[in-house]
Amino acid sequence: MAELGWSILMNNQRQWFVVYSKANCEKKFADQVCKLQSDCEAFLPVIKQSKQWSDRVKVINTPLFKSYVFVYIDGNEFQQLKRFSGFVSYVKFNNLPAIIAPNEIEKIKQFVLNGNIVEVLANRLIKGSHIEIISGSLKGYRGKLIERRNKKFVAVEVEGLEQSMLLTLPVELLKPVIED
Repeated sequence: MAELGWSILMNNQRQWFVVYSKANCEKKFADQVCKLQSDCEAFLPVIKQSKQWSDRVKVINTPLFKSYVFVYIDGNEFQQLKRFSGFVSYVKFNNLPAIIAPNEIEKIKQFVLNGNIVEVLANRLIKGSHIEIISGSLKGYRGKLIERRNKKFVAVEVEGLEQSMLLTLPVELLKPVIED
Protein backbone atom coordinates (compact mmCIF):
# COMPACT_ATOMS: atom_id res chain seq x y z
CA MET A 1 0.00 0.00 0.00
CA ALA A 2 2.76 2.46 0.95
CA GLU A 3 4.62 1.87 -2.31
CA LEU A 4 1.40 2.36 -4.27
CA GLY A 5 0.82 5.76 -2.63
CA TRP A 6 4.33 7.03 -3.27
CA SER A 7 4.37 5.68 -6.82
CA ILE A 8 1.21 7.64 -7.65
CA LEU A 9 2.92 10.75 -6.31
CA MET A 10 6.20 10.23 -8.10
CA ASN A 11 4.75 9.46 -11.55
CA ASN A 12 3.89 13.17 -11.94
CA GLN A 13 0.19 12.51 -12.24
CA ARG A 14 -1.79 15.46 -10.86
CA GLN A 15 -3.70 14.68 -7.70
CA TRP A 16 -5.60 16.63 -5.05
CA PHE A 17 -3.64 16.83 -1.79
CA VAL A 18 -4.34 18.67 1.45
CA VAL A 19 -1.79 21.10 2.86
CA TYR A 20 -1.85 21.98 6.52
CA SER A 21 -0.84 25.64 6.69
CA LYS A 22 0.10 27.97 9.50
CA ALA A 23 -2.89 29.47 11.29
CA ASN A 24 -4.46 32.39 9.40
CA CYS A 25 -2.09 31.88 6.43
CA GLU A 26 -4.43 29.82 4.25
CA LYS A 27 -5.20 32.61 1.76
CA LYS A 28 -1.58 33.71 1.44
CA PHE A 29 -0.48 30.12 0.85
CA ALA A 30 -3.23 29.51 -1.74
CA ASP A 31 -2.23 32.71 -3.56
CA GLN A 32 1.40 31.52 -3.75
CA VAL A 33 0.30 28.21 -5.27
CA CYS A 34 -1.83 29.98 -7.87
CA LYS A 35 1.16 32.10 -8.94
CA LEU A 36 3.20 29.05 -9.97
CA GLN A 37 3.82 28.93 -13.71
CA SER A 38 2.12 25.56 -14.17
CA ASP A 39 -1.32 24.01 -14.27
CA CYS A 40 -1.47 23.45 -10.53
CA GLU A 41 -4.47 24.72 -8.64
CA ALA A 42 -5.27 25.74 -5.07
CA PHE A 43 -8.74 25.49 -3.61
CA LEU A 44 -9.53 27.30 -0.38
CA PRO A 45 -13.23 26.90 0.44
CA VAL A 46 -14.50 29.92 2.35
CA ILE A 47 -17.78 30.76 4.05
CA LYS A 48 -19.26 34.10 5.02
CA GLN A 49 -19.46 34.76 8.75
CA SER A 50 -20.64 37.73 10.75
CA LYS A 51 -18.07 39.06 13.21
CA GLN A 52 -19.01 41.44 16.00
CA TRP A 53 -16.63 44.25 16.85
CA SER A 54 -17.31 46.77 19.59
CA ASP A 55 -18.64 49.34 17.11
CA ARG A 56 -19.96 47.26 14.18
CA VAL A 57 -20.81 43.91 12.67
CA LYS A 58 -18.86 42.89 9.60
CA VAL A 59 -19.34 39.94 7.24
CA ILE A 60 -16.02 38.29 6.41
CA ASN A 61 -14.88 35.26 4.44
CA THR A 62 -13.29 32.60 6.63
CA PRO A 63 -11.83 29.25 5.60
CA LEU A 64 -14.29 26.38 5.86
CA PHE A 65 -11.50 24.09 7.11
CA LYS A 66 -9.11 26.05 9.30
CA SER A 67 -5.45 25.72 8.21
CA TYR A 68 -6.33 23.39 5.27
CA VAL A 69 -5.73 24.23 1.62
CA PHE A 70 -6.50 21.74 -1.17
CA VAL A 71 -3.87 21.67 -3.93
CA TYR A 72 -3.98 19.99 -7.35
CA ILE A 73 -0.35 19.25 -8.06
CA ASP A 74 2.12 16.75 -9.52
CA GLY A 75 5.23 15.18 -7.99
CA ASN A 76 7.55 18.09 -8.86
CA GLU A 77 5.25 20.70 -7.35
CA PHE A 78 4.75 18.47 -4.29
CA GLN A 79 8.33 19.22 -3.22
CA GLN A 80 8.23 22.86 -4.35
CA LEU A 81 5.24 23.74 -2.13
CA LYS A 82 7.16 22.70 0.98
CA ARG A 83 9.30 25.85 0.57
CA PHE A 84 6.35 28.25 0.49
CA SER A 85 5.65 30.64 3.32
CA GLY A 86 2.87 29.28 5.50
CA PHE A 87 3.44 25.61 4.61
CA VAL A 88 3.48 23.27 7.63
CA SER A 89 2.97 19.78 6.20
CA TYR A 90 0.87 17.61 3.96
CA VAL A 91 -2.05 15.91 5.69
CA LYS A 92 -1.22 12.19 5.87
CA PHE A 93 -3.05 8.95 6.53
CA ASN A 94 -1.07 5.78 7.21
CA ASN A 95 2.08 7.88 6.79
CA LEU A 96 1.18 8.69 3.16
CA PRO A 97 0.01 12.05 1.82
CA ALA A 98 -3.79 12.03 1.73
CA ILE A 99 -5.12 12.03 -1.83
CA ILE A 100 -8.59 13.50 -2.24
CA ALA A 101 -10.84 12.23 -5.02
CA PRO A 102 -11.79 14.91 -7.58
CA ASN A 103 -15.50 14.23 -7.02
CA GLU A 104 -15.07 15.07 -3.31
CA ILE A 105 -13.49 18.42 -4.24
CA GLU A 106 -16.42 19.08 -6.60
CA LYS A 107 -18.91 18.32 -3.82
CA ILE A 108 -17.22 20.84 -1.53
CA LYS A 109 -17.11 23.44 -4.33
CA GLN A 110 -20.82 23.00 -5.07
CA PHE A 111 -21.74 23.14 -1.41
CA VAL A 112 -19.83 26.39 -0.87
CA LEU A 113 -21.05 27.85 -4.19
CA ASN A 114 -24.67 27.24 -3.21
CA GLY A 115 -24.17 29.37 -0.11
CA ASN A 116 -25.22 26.63 2.30
CA ILE A 117 -24.77 27.42 5.96
CA VAL A 118 -22.18 25.06 7.27
CA GLU A 119 -20.14 24.49 10.38
CA VAL A 120 -17.23 22.06 10.36
CA LEU A 121 -16.80 19.98 13.46
CA ALA A 122 -13.53 18.13 13.81
CA ASN A 123 -13.96 14.43 14.44
CA ARG A 124 -11.23 14.62 17.04
CA LEU A 125 -13.68 14.58 19.92
CA ILE A 126 -16.17 11.81 19.39
CA LYS A 127 -18.24 9.93 21.92
CA GLY A 128 -16.13 7.31 23.69
CA SER A 129 -12.77 8.94 22.85
CA HIS A 130 -10.19 9.52 25.56
CA ILE A 131 -9.52 13.18 26.34
CA GLU A 132 -7.38 15.37 28.56
CA ILE A 133 -8.46 18.65 30.14
CA ILE A 134 -5.94 21.25 28.96
CA SER A 135 -6.95 24.31 30.96
CA GLY A 136 -8.59 25.37 34.21
CA SER A 137 -8.51 23.90 37.69
CA LEU A 138 -8.74 20.32 36.36
CA LYS A 139 -5.87 20.71 33.89
CA GLY A 140 -4.13 17.40 33.26
CA TYR A 141 -7.05 15.17 34.24
CA ARG A 142 -7.92 12.49 31.71
CA GLY A 143 -11.27 10.94 31.04
CA LYS A 144 -13.68 9.66 28.46
CA LEU A 145 -16.06 11.74 26.37
CA ILE A 146 -19.56 10.57 27.30
CA GLU A 147 -21.84 12.91 25.38
CA ARG A 148 -21.93 16.03 23.20
CA ARG A 149 -24.56 18.30 24.74
CA ASN A 150 -24.51 20.88 21.96
CA LYS A 151 -22.01 22.52 19.63
CA LYS A 152 -19.88 23.92 22.44
CA PHE A 153 -20.20 21.66 25.48
CA VAL A 154 -19.48 18.02 26.18
CA ALA A 155 -19.96 15.71 29.15
CA VAL A 156 -16.78 14.00 30.33
CA GLU A 157 -16.36 11.14 32.76
CA VAL A 158 -13.18 11.69 34.80
CA GLU A 159 -11.92 8.73 36.78
CA GLY A 160 -9.77 9.19 39.84
CA LEU A 161 -9.70 8.26 43.50
CA GLU A 162 -11.79 5.20 42.59
CA GLN A 163 -14.68 7.59 41.87
CA SER A 164 -16.13 9.14 38.73
CA MET A 165 -17.09 12.75 38.18
CA LEU A 166 -19.37 13.72 35.34
CA LEU A 167 -18.38 17.19 34.12
CA THR A 168 -19.86 19.44 31.48
CA LEU A 169 -17.05 21.40 29.88
CA PRO A 170 -16.51 23.67 26.88
CA VAL A 171 -14.98 21.78 23.94
CA GLU A 172 -12.00 24.17 23.78
CA LEU A 173 -10.79 22.93 27.20
CA LEU A 174 -10.26 19.40 25.86
CA LYS A 175 -7.80 17.62 23.64
CA PRO A 176 -7.88 14.04 22.42
CA VAL A 177 -5.29 11.62 23.81
CA ILE A 178 -4.10 8.29 22.56
CA GLU A 179 -4.25 5.68 25.27
CA ASP A 180 -1.15 3.49 25.53
